Amino acid sequence: MKFPLRSLTACAAVSLCFGACLPNCASALPQENSGKTAASEDQLSQPWSADSILIPGPLRSFLRMAGISQDVPPEDVVTTLARNASLYGYQRGKETEFLVLLDRYLHMARELQSLSDASGNVHITGCDDATRLIQVLGYKLETACGRKDTSLMTADAERAFLTIDSGFPLSSLEAALQKNEPFSYTMSPTRVPILYKQKEWVAVSTWEKKSGGDLLDALLHDQNLDRLYGALARYDQETRADLGRSPGLKRMMPLAAAFDLFGGAISIRSGRVVVPAGNQKGWEELVEASPRSPGEFVAHLFSRDNGWLAAYFDVLSRLNQTQQAHVAEGTRLTRLYNAYRSTASRAATVGVFPRNAGLLMLLTSIKWEENGDLQIQVGLDLGNKSSRRGLKQEG
Repeated sequence: MKFPLRSLTACAAVSLCFGACLPNCASALPQENSGKTAASEDQLSQPWSADSILIPGPLRSFLRMAGISQDVPPEDVVTTLARNASLYGYQRGKETEFLVLLDRYLHMARELQSLSDASGNVHITGCDDATRLIQVLGYKLETACGRKDTSLMTADAERAFLTIDSGFPLSSLEAALQKNEPFSYTMSPTRVPILYKQKEWVAVSTWEKKSGGDLLDALLHDQNLDRLYGALARYDQETRADLGRSPGLKRMMPLAAAFDLFGGAISIRSGRVVVPAGNQKGWEELVEASPRSPGEFVAHLFSRDNGWLAAYFDVLSRLNQTQQAHVAEGTRLTRLYNAYRSTASRAATVGVFPRNAGLLMLLTSIKWEENGDLQIQVGLDLGNKSSRRGLKQEG
């Protein structure tokens, strides 16, 4: 297995060592972890939604086709769909069978829904008006209708597969046809909440065929939309609302991969971004935008250096308050980042897994002296050829 960030962590260690050799002044530690300020329990427990969309057909069938638990609450349906589509819906830039089948099911569900009455039920009185329903399901009569031996056979393999896989009661329909009796099946759509406004999501989607489609269609054909939706769903109401105003979905869309991989630590409180160790001046110099201007700060953070600055922010946000204070002390915050970035050979947003694990492991394992100096391990030789070989970047 390759570890592409080994040389990055080596440079980070050297930077910290040099920083430890400089004079340090004692600083009081914050009483609370400023990088992990949490929203109130009420905010976290109450989903924030500005709009909703309709899921065609029975919700249980859609969840089944989308690989979503039947126990998922309505407010999490679209979020889980976006994450599943992002993780399992694409391979080497092409849609997988998972997405293809789900898209076909949606089209068939909408077609069945068009056959339903005002109450949302697909209803036939018997053999005389069953032909259209049977065709939509991908079947045809193998023998004459209204007899004991009446049976259905496959006419369209793709539709027939979806009929069975989505849980349509085909055996009940067949039994009704044998007796020439009425058959009813509920195809009523289910309304589920979404983040922001549907038209805003559709407007920023890069899906070429979005004209006439809704958010549900866009999520099945736009991986970046999936990644951004899933990332924003992790935030509390206050943070999400601020990000919606500025930088807004249009500016965040090109940064979807960075938000997905490294955006979990972003938190906005009282109109400012909460930064690791509370070092607002240091982060303002790094990001070239003030935490007091959340929209600009976040946009700059995720667009700088192909995602590496966002990766750095994410790692530091995961440290405890003591570790954050040490790393952010003096000019160490900037020097460490410069060392971390110096050996990056490609964008941090390549792939579906975060590329900052090496730095996190390094910083969480570092020991500090009581006076704030870095504790140097006896016998550690960063200049040793074998050490350099082991830490050589392979990515």
